[in-house]
Amino acid sequence: MDDARRYCELGAERLERNEPEEALHLFNRAIEIDPENAEAWCGRGKACYDLGRLERADRDFRRAAKVARHQLEKRPARRRWWADRETRPYLRALHGRGLCRFWLLMYDDAARMFRRLLRLAPTDPLDVRFLLGETYFRMGEIDRAIREWQAVGDDPDVLYNLGLAYFYRGEFTRSVNAFRRAILENLYLVARITDSEVFSDLPRYAGTHYKGLDHEDAALDYLDRCADLWRGRPILKRWLRAIYEHPVVRKDVQQHAKHLRRLVDEELEPGERARIEGENTTLRSEARLAQTDRDITREISMRLFIPDGLE
Repeated sequence: MDDARRYCELGAERLERNEPEEALHLFNRAIEIDPENAEAWCGRGKACYDLGRLERADRDFRRAAKVARHQLEKRPARRRWWADRETRPYLRALHGRGLCRFWLLMYDDAARMFRRLLRLAPTDPLDVRFLLGETYFRMGEIDRAIREWQAVGDDPDVLYNLGLAYFYRGEFTRSVNAFRRAILENLYLVARITDSEVFSDLPRYAGTHYKGLDHEDAALDYLDRCADLWRGRPILKRWLRAIYEHPVVRKDVQQHAKHLRRLVDEELEPGERARIEGENTTLRSEARLAQTDRDITREISMRLFIPDGLE
């Protein structure tokens, strides 16, 4: 059993290094030694998932869930789930199956698994609430998608999709607010979606973007998953670009960039750092942006919709 655990650890290291083919061999060895090792089945499922072998990955995650559930039946009913290492393989197996079903376009199955995960681990340690919202969105259940995304917080992926959802629901002022917040969370993404010039020389500062989702790699990750939500819908790109190019929004973007350039100065005094961080938090806040959202919405709507005979 110790050998199986060691192979699992080595396999996990290979996955971290983006070497799924090597990881697959290691997890195969772990399964040969201990076929009832849920972590090994989860690991092999993840390796297959990373290699794009979704149906095989789904079978492995299903086996992992079965093995993990059987082992949990031997334990007391009271469980801490994510806080307990012995219960994590079951959660990971559900997460893996949900992802496989999502990409296999089996949205009903994916939504059911993501909901199950949230019931077991309400703190959402695997960040499935965003995926549940996106699943609902792709199923055409916009109201349910919005409810899930509203509970996530200022994640740029969530905010960009929330802006889309509000637009489809005809709540244009809320769409403007969501997109304004999204722009300030990841400036690279708005440039790529709208084919605008990428904001240059923008430093990264963990104090204002603690999840690290403000960089260009995060923008590319979003586009890998969600570009199809924008493709073939020019009105959406024009709407977002009009928001991005509005003078009030551009002024906020420039002030945000100015804050970041000050905050990365290692010699900045603690008191001054706290002051600028506070100003930046206020700058990006939903409440502050809401004070001008309605005016911006009215100006953009007049420019984009009225000439086309739309209301």
